[in-house]
Amino acid sequence: MILYHVTNGKKAKKYHDSGCIRCPVRGFDTLQGAMAWAMKVNRTVIYEIKTEIAPVYKLPDHHNQFGNAWWVDADVPINQIKCVFSATKDA
Repeated sequence: MILYHVTNGKKAKKYHDSGCIRCPVRGFDTLQGAMAWAMKVNRTVIYEIKTEIAPVYKLPDHHNQFGNAWWVDADVPINQIKCVFSATKDA
């Protein structure tokens, strides 16, 4: 499964510095769902995460008409993520 994780530039730098996104890692199952969430919560970076590293669980909330929200109960290494949208430079 691929998830789209929404964050900000400051946290994106922290992910790169630490080498991972610390659990729990939340994301949407569609890019459109993640973009709608990003606009709602005023965040500017979206990462694509390949979730083969651990099981995913459906969140009871955070869903929108464009996608469902899920979480991974494991750290996600930086080599498992790819920036698919950034309104800031060098995310």
